[in-house]
Amino acid sequence: MATAIAISGMATGVPTKELTEAIDRWWEEQTLERTNDPFARGTLYDVLTDVDSLSAVNVLLLLDPIVGMELPESLIKPGGYGNRQEMINQLIPAISNLFSKRTHNH
Repeated sequence: MATAIAISGMATGVPTKELTEAIDRWWEEQTLERTNDPFARGTLYDVLTDVDSLSAVNVLLLLDPIVGMELPESLIKPGGYGNRQEMINQLIPAISNLFSKRTHNH
């Protein structure tokens, strides 16, 4: 699946490798923050998704400069993401779709 995304990304001009690496770094930072937060243990963080949709919107700020446009918050999956791969699998194709629509309209 990752190969198909990378190939389609290259065809549309979307830097999928850079996007994936940025999401990876962002996810690591989020995980470290929660691990170091003494109030996050034994609380709602234990039962909620790993990254809720409100927090996930922040990753778009890192991805905007990579694709050269402001990405809409609507790209984020409602409810958030249970793990890093789920975020990558959902966001990269959504960004590629948006990118190809925008470049075809201009």
